[in-house]
Amino acid sequence: MTNATLSPLAPGAGPLAALAVRGGLGLAAWGLRLASRRNDRERQLDRLEARAAAQRALAERDAQFGRATTRLL
Repeated sequence: MTNATLSPLAPGAGPLAALAVRGGLGLAAWGLRLASRRNDRERQLDRLEARAAAQRALAERDAQFGRATTRLL
């Protein structure tokens, strides 16, 4: 505990300090969860696979549009 939580001279500092500590711990836990998700190998591979599939679909769509526009000319 710090002096802010125990000090009788600063009324209301105890709850404020407790709120700040709880908020800081919550933020740290969130950061650790985010880091573990970003470093998850299976999740990264799934993302890469989905990105590659989307790129293939876009290339196919662009090729179809290209063929359709050349037929119009």
